[in-house]
Amino acid sequence: MMSGKYSIPLFPGTLRKNDALFMYGSALQSTSIFTYEQQDTEIVHGPSCNKEKEINIDRCEADGVPVYERRSGGGTVVLSSGMIIIVVTGPKNGIENPLRIFSNIHAALLSVLHRYGIKNICEKGISDLTIGNRKVLGSSLYMGKKPPFFYYQSSLLVNSDLQLMDRYLAHPPREPQYRGRRDHQSFCTTLFKEGYRYSASELRDLFDEKLQTEIVSNFKHV
Repeated sequence: MMSGKYSIPLFPGTLRKNDALFMYGSALQSTSIFTYEQQDTEIVHGPSCNKEKEINIDRCEADGVPVYERRSGGGTVVLSSGMIIIVVTGPKNGIENPLRIFSNIHAALLSVLHRYGIKNICEKGISDLTIGNRKVLGSSLYMGKKPPFFYYQSSLLVNSDLQLMDRYLAHPPREPQYRGRRDHQSFCTTLFKEGYRYSASELRDLFDEKLQTEIVSNFKHV
């Protein structure tokens, strides 16, 4: 058990996207998984984002789409209906390499998806899951110190509207090599487009039932 002095993160400034889940998971002092189905359209960016260059602010304002900041790094994303959001928090247990955190979580996700017939997804880049050469899940990570917990967030594109990405986002200033300068719709795909007819609700229920055990098991072996 960790000292109670650091059982809840000490965040400077105001709370950001899903910080409350990180605080709750840290208070539990164990690896915790939260999944939910995204309902509304919103833009979420990391602390290094240049909003004027990366986000079409005028379109967001005209359409009433809110823009939020998250604590973890990574690129700017559009969250919308037809996506599942996955949040994992847990003690680092001495792990300081972010790639190991991503790998442990993604191995668990792939294991659950493979057992239910979604078998052609693989890891690519630093923190993506892809089908073929197109991204179906993007993720970000925050490595805390007080307490020494990690805070992972990702969005799985189940049956979301990819046109929203090109409407609200400019081309990112940084991209993984495998993207090859493709626009958002050419770079991303959804499970539905790839022939998998699960709804977001069905997959959320599946993760709620199976994912906790898989992820906890992976972190016990580090």
